Amino acid sequence: MNLYKSVFAASLLLTSTSLLAAGVVYVSGSKYTMNKADFLQSGNNYTAYLQVDGDTGQQLIFDVDARVAGLGKESPEKDCNTSCHYKGPVDFRYVVEMQVSCSGIAIGSEMDNRNELNDTWVDDRSREVKLLVDNTLTTGGNCQQLQVDVKGVDVDTIETIELDVLVGEVF
Repeated sequence: MNLYKSVFAASLLLTSTSLLAAGVVYVSGSKYTMNKADFLQSGNNYTAYLQVDGDTGQQLIFDVDARVAGLGKESPEKDCNTSCHYKGPVDFRYVVEMQVSCSGIAIGSEMDNRNELNDTWVDDRSREVKLLVDNTLTTGGNCQQLQVDVKGVDVDTIETIELDVLVGEVF
């Protein structure tokens, strides 16, 4: 059975030429880990695709968690590398959203921020958010490809994405 799954997974990867798929996640399999290199980038938006094997119409548990880090934005915006000095309050923002779907079926989304209001400066622009999409639902056997979108809603850069995916069956 493991040989069959390995051959099936390899054939899916070879035949999927229209979309970049980072790998295969098996229902009731082990946790699948990805990083920023596994995502397609468009500005500060990142998308990853995972083939799903084992959805036969049963109720599924989706557990997708991410750690996203990078540099935040300051308002009023200035051209500065590590710190800026202002006379008034500084609104510092780092907002990231993660959306998860499977073959067009919405699984869930979460948004987090590390915003702060400072009186004079932002000394360290580096920020990190943690996002979790945890949902249980039945997709009717239609979950074939998981799509994870990580969107920098209000950021300067996203430098790191660490993502864990687990799709399991309800016992």
